[in-house]
Amino acid sequence: MKTPFIAVMVALFLSCGCADFGPAISKTNLGNLEINITAEGLDPRAARIYIDDVFIGNVSSRMPILELKKGKHTVKVELGGAETCTESITILREPNHQVLNVGMKPKA
Repeated sequence: MKTPFIAVMVALFLSCGCADFGPAISKTNLGNLEINITAEGLDPRAARIYIDDVFIGNVSSRMPILELKKGKHTVKVELGGAETCTESITILREPNHQVLNVGMKPKA
């Protein structure tokens, strides 16, 4: 007697939309960009990050992830004693996680 009851409850649970076993797709227009900076002989924590010419701040090694609107952006990294690095990147919306590795070169 318990088997039909359980089957009916599982069918109701699945049909009501309470359980979603499909891929997790975000409906936001935001995406994640992780920025990792290396700079031989310099402290990468002092690097200044600009997105579309707007100063964002310094990216720490503990929290290098930015949340940006989807679309094309220009990422500029400045660090005293190193050449400025500018990259164009297209941000995809969640659940995509994009990584930008920036190797700062010392000024000649």
